[in-house]
Amino acid sequence: MATPDRTTAEPSPASTGRGAWEPGWRHPEGTRSIDLRYLDRDPRTTDRPYFGPVLELAAGNRRRDESLRLLDVGCANGAFARYVIERCPGWDVSGIDVLPELVDAATAAVPEGRFSVADICTPRSLPSEEFDVVTALTIPSHFDSLDQWLPQVLRLVAPGGVAVLYGPLNPSPVDLICRLRYAGGSEEWLPGWNVLSQQTYDAFLGGRVRSWAYHYPKVATLGYPATAPADGLSSRIVPAPDGQRLGNSSGLTYHMACVEIHR
Repeated sequence: MATPDRTTAEPSPASTGRGAWEPGWRHPEGTRSIDLRYLDRDPRTTDRPYFGPVLELAAGNRRRDESLRLLDVGCANGAFARYVIERCPGWDVSGIDVLPELVDAATAAVPEGRFSVADICTPRSLPSEEFDVVTALTIPSHFDSLDQWLPQVLRLVAPGGVAVLYGPLNPSPVDLICRLRYAGGSEEWLPGWNVLSQQTYDAFLGGRVRSWAYHYPKVATLGYPATAPADGLSSRIVPAPDGQRLGNSSGLTYHMACVEIHR
């Protein structure tokens, strides 16, 4: 699958007359250069703490040797795809990511899966088929609006199928849009810590799907560290008045949740 045109059109300074980017050029929505760090992680041995809860919701009452099709949106290096393939031998597992380097890494490390380059915000780049299960792990917090990406996720879910999203979620009716960066070095303001509310999801999903539910796993069961990791933007467990949350060195704290959506 070809990379979407708007992610590859890096013009020469001469074409602009200003030595700057063309006004219409931009990275795909939600893309972060730091996600290339997944190239340094072996997907064959990397189990993220949320893989288990997401797979439990994705499987539901289905047998794991049943023939089902799963698509992982934002598959990175293929670690979750590999996790599913090992536990659900009957499932046909695919993944898409906007970064070609990650798709190449997933293809090499997880040959049992099928991986391609696609941008969830660009419908023409997406697979034409529908899937019994669609997952999107951590990427919901990369976008400022559900309208940017969630309609495409729902279109990929076959009737009677399920989508499982995992990321920051606010049980209170307040939405947070933010950008973070590493001080003293990079000028890149990074997305990835937006916290939309259940109320915003309710308003979006009403009338579009059959049913949906929110699940807040106990933070202590997810395997995140309790002390600050070397990477100040990585999540760790933070005590809070309403129980443990996740946070990072920015001072931001957030609940992590799964959104289970049935078409």
